[in-house]
Amino acid sequence: MNPQSARCGASTGETLSGPSSLVTGRRLSRLRAYSILHGMFSRRTFASLVLAFSTLVSCSGDGGRGKPLRLATTTSVQDSGLLAALLPAFSESSGRAVEVNAVGSGKALELLHTGQADVALTHSPVDEDKALAAGEVGARTPVMRNEFVLVGPADHDNVVAGATDVVGALRAIADSNQRFVSRGDGSGTHQREQELWTAAGVPADSPFIVSAQAGMGETLKAAAREQAFTLSDRATFFARRSGLGLVIVFQAGHALDNIYSVIEPAPSTGADVAGARTFASFMRSERGRSLIGSFGVQTYGEPLFTPVD
Repeated sequence: MNPQSARCGASTGETLSGPSSLVTGRRLSRLRAYSILHGMFSRRTFASLVLAFSTLVSCSGDGGRGKPLRLATTTSVQDSGLLAALLPAFSESSGRAVEVNAVGSGKALELLHTGQADVALTHSPVDEDKALAAGEVGARTPVMRNEFVLVGPADHDNVVAGATDVVGALRAIADSNQRFVSRGDGSGTHQREQELWTAAGVPADSPFIVSAQAGMGETLKAAAREQAFTLSDRATFFARRSGLGLVIVFQAGHALDNIYSVIEPAPSTGADVAGARTFASFMRSERGRSLIGSFGVQTYGEPLFTPVD
């Protein structure tokens, strides 16, 4: 550890983030202060003051900007490309780099609870409710929504043709013994699958259900290989559907609503609560809402996410 890290209590390997103009402005302010001090004190006294002043500037009032904000997230916002559109704007406004760990909602909440993440972006209300009730995480801020869609091979769409809701569509898949690829990874999508299979009266461990134990992008590839059905969020399906031969076979209905929330850590974890709140505020800000609401329009002709009110 270098002397500067030791004085500030920082670990080695941390990276300074933020716009270059921010760094340049700080350097100019230091130079002006050094010039004033040099005219007031002897060389030895001046040198001591410079050391103390440099340490003070480096260690105070930085709000954690010297460390990346650790974001644990559902894979859908990564696979769809939304994070690539959002994070540069967040870093520009906050001066914080973001370290992304796309692992699925269940794992993201676990990482937040154990202090291995500073903030989580998840879409699993049942798991979020449990974590909040147990005091394992801090506040929840809903930020956006889209919907789940049932997808399958283009030449198999007649299997669910008579269904009036997604539960009926899943029953039709089970009755015809068509293969279904499950996320199987404890994610928000996997949680919703299990809820829907329960509502349909179909055991989630039925032989026709194959577990991919993977993120959404890989699960879609597995469904294409197996000529099977699967449940996907609309954004990831639109972003990854090219060349897969899969189509939406059922959509719409309250049971397919998909709400994404920013989850803050519990203060007891020692994670960056202030950074999490900054991220939540950005997602709810005019700039964040604009980026969320416009994502996908240029490429797909429609937004893939909608900011919540």
